[in-house]
Amino acid sequence: MNGLTLTQVDHSRGLKRFLRVPWALYGSDPAWVPPLLQQVKERLSPRHNPYFEHADAAYFLAERDGQPVGRISTQVCQLVQEYQEPGTGHFGMFECEDRQETADALFEAGSAWLRKRDMHRVMGPIDLSINDEIGMLVDGFARPPCLMMGHHLPYYQTLVERAGFRKEIDLFAYYKDICEPFSDRIEKIMKWASNDMNMNIRAVARKDYDRELRNVLDIFRDAWCDNWGYVPPTDAEVDHLIKQMRQVLDRGAVLMSEIDGELAGFIVVLPNINEFLPDLDGRLIPFGWLRLLMRLKFSTCDTVRVPLMGVRKKFQRTRAGAAVSLALIDTLRKEYMPAGARYCEMSWILETNSPMRGIMESAGCQRDKVYRVFTKNL
Repeated sequence: MNGLTLTQVDHSRGLKRFLRVPWALYGSDPAWVPPLLQQVKERLSPRHNPYFEHADAAYFLAERDGQPVGRISTQVCQLVQEYQEPGTGHFGMFECEDRQETADALFEAGSAWLRKRDMHRVMGPIDLSINDEIGMLVDGFARPPCLMMGHHLPYYQTLVERAGFRKEIDLFAYYKDICEPFSDRIEKIMKWASNDMNMNIRAVARKDYDRELRNVLDIFRDAWCDNWGYVPPTDAEVDHLIKQMRQVLDRGAVLMSEIDGELAGFIVVLPNINEFLPDLDGRLIPFGWLRLLMRLKFSTCDTVRVPLMGVRKKFQRTRAGAAVSLALIDTLRKEYMPAGARYCEMSWILETNSPMRGIMESAGCQRDKVYRVFTKNL
C-alpha cells in the first residue's frame, strides 16, 4: 500500500517510535501539548501500571517509507467483561495521517488481535482504562487540552467513521470563568441549603490523606456505579491514583460534603500543568524535570480542572443533591481555588447525565469540548 508497513511493537522494540508518532502529525497545531514521554511509557508498562494486572494490550505502528504515520493500541480488560458487555475490546492511542488506507490498516490489525481473543465488539478510543483518558475530540479544537484530557486532529472523526465505526456516546467538557458570580437562581438554592440543611463542606485532612481519599473513592464508586462504562478501580489502581494525586494535590484541593455527618459528595480540583509543558517537548531529561519543578513551585496556572466529582446515589436527583454539588463548586471557587487560577474545566460529563449537565449549565458553565467514543461490531 504505497510503502505502508505495519508492525506490532513492545517494550523491547519499537516502542520509542510508537510514542513519537504524534510529533510527526501535530507539529503545526498550536493547541497540541506534547505529552511527557516518560509518563506515557510508564502508563504502557505492566511493571508500573496496575491496569495490566487484569488486562492485556497490543501496540501497532504504521510507517510509510520508514517514517511513522500512525499508531493504535488494542486492549482486553477482564473487568470490562465482568461489569460491561462481555466480548467488548477497546482501542486507544489512535493517531494517524490523513489517509484512509492507513487508518483502515491500523483498525484491521487491532481488530484481528481482538478477534483472536474472542472479542465481538470494539470500542474507543480508550487510553487504556475506562478510568484514564477516553474519547476522541470532535468539537472544541481551539483551546489546548487540560491535564489528563486528549487532543486530536479534526479529520480523525472522518477516518474513524469511514472505517465503519458509529457513535457510542459523547462526553462533554464544561468551562467557566470562576470570577463570574452565580445567577440569582443558584444563589437562592445556596441560601436554602445553608439555612435548611445540616451541611458541612471541608477539605480533606492532609494528616489523614490516604484514608480521606479512600473515602472519596468510595463515594465515587457509589455515585458512578450505574453510569455508562463504569468499571470499578481495583485496590492496586486506587493506590496508584492516590500516589499520582499526591504529586499535584498541594497545588489543588479535594473537598468533601457532609449532610448530618454523613459523607454525601466530593469534588477534586487539580492545576492544569499542561500549561507548563509545551516547551519541554515531552522530555524531562536532562533539564526538563528541573524546569517543571520550578514552574510547579513558583508559577501559577490560569486554568484548573475538576476531573472527579460525585454525589452519593441516595442524594442524586434530589434538591439536596443539587445543593451539595453547587455548594461544593461555590466553596471551591471562593475558598480553595489555587492562587492565580481564573478558569475551570469540569470534565468529563456524560451526555446522558442530564442532572449534572443541568447543574453545570445553571452554574454558568459553558460546554466547551465534545469527546466521542465510537463502537463497531467485529
